[in-house]
Amino acid sequence: MIGLFLCSEVVNEQVSKEIQLRCWQLIDKKIKQSEIQMDYLQIFEFNRDDQRKTINITHRQEEPFFIDYHECRITKELTNFQVKKLWVIDDQTHQTMLLPDEY
Repeated sequence: MIGLFLCSEVVNEQVSKEIQLRCWQLIDKKIKQSEIQMDYLQIFEFNRDDQRKTINITHRQEEPFFIDYHECRITKELTNFQVKKLWVIDDQTHQTMLLPDEY
C-alpha cells in the first residue's frame, strides 16, 4: 500500500484523529512484517470496554486472511467514540478510510 492517505469527510467528523492515526499505523506495521500480502480492503472493528476503559481493535482482511487484535486506552479524546467499523480501501493510487455505509 503506497500513495496518498485520505479520510472521508464523515470519518473526519466522526472518528478522532487518534483512532485514524492508529489504524494507519497498524496498516504500516503489517506491511513492514511483509510475510502477508495486503488486500485492497482493510477492516477495523471497534468494541468499547468501558469497565476497563479500553477500546479493543480488530484489524483483519479477507484475502489472504489475517486477523490481529489490539487495544487502546479510552482517552479524553475517545470518550464519545462510538464507531463500530472502519474500512480502508486501496485503489493502487491512494488509500481511503471510510465507514462501511459510505461505500
